[in-house]
Amino acid sequence: MEAAEPGAPLCLPPRPPGPPPAVRLLPQGTCDAHMHVFGPFAQYPLAAVRNYTPHPMSFTDYRPVMAALGIDRAVLVQPSVYGTDNRALLDTLRQAPGQLRGVVVVPPAISDDGLAELHHAGVRGIRVNRRNPGGLALEDMALLGRRIAPLRWHIQLQVEIGRGAALAPMVEGCPVPVVLDHFGLLDPARPVGDAAFAQVLALLAAGNLWVKLSAPYRVSRSGPPYAELAPFVEALMACRPDRLLWGSDWPHTELWHDMPEDLDPGLRLGLDRAPEDIRHRILVANPARLYGFEPAERA
Repeated sequence: MEAAEPGAPLCLPPRPPGPPPAVRLLPQGTCDAHMHVFGPFAQYPLAAVRNYTPHPMSFTDYRPVMAALGIDRAVLVQPSVYGTDNRALLDTLRQAPGQLRGVVVVPPAISDDGLAELHHAGVRGIRVNRRNPGGLALEDMALLGRRIAPLRWHIQLQVEIGRGAALAPMVEGCPVPVVLDHFGLLDPARPVGDAAFAQVLALLAAGNLWVKLSAPYRVSRSGPPYAELAPFVEALMACRPDRLLWGSDWPHTELWHDMPEDLDPGLRLGLDRAPEDIRHRILVANPARLYGFEPAERA
């Protein structure tokens, strides 16, 4: 394990998922639309400028999670601690090209040939992360959006809604779909009718915004089963269930206390109680369409 840099504390490791349950928890073709891999650090060193230090976690470590939850596909998202060095992600994509897709961080000046190579490797989006150091700038969205539009990629955005730059101009001015990480890091203490969340619903309804139902522990104040998020999830499902994705956020970085269980129903955020057609859209059909997987047959 690499020693944590000053100001970059070592995260907790994820809990072992345990054996698969007797009954499959998620439908056939389920895609985890947000997870990460790290290390080995001798081969893929972490960026010196970062705000956390993860444990080395590979696709091999993630496979038991897939088996336990009933996940068939996954999307690797470039973590901030690797900056624009996407090698760990790309090498992982090569291990299971039919099961995996990627979202990367690239310099704005990347060549068209470089983008084409990433597409061939299974990349389907670019991440703009304004919460952690080392990410792209919001100003890069318009240029990169035009560059990746012919590839039918998307831009994945991590911002705190209601803080900083307004969300609407970014989404409305982007020539490709925009995927909002982790509920937009909303404040659950505010009502569902709050202006910031109302804007998310309006952009969702317009069609160019997607939202990830992921990492509830990053916004919840109560912990599992994250009951205060239920009204927001219900509002999102009622608005555009065809623009929602689910992600585990494995291995749950930036946690130093109370690592959640991967089998905790709260991580599924009530999807196990949603109508079957909505559940199938969010877990199976939507990610298949956005990330370019083959359509999954229903069991």
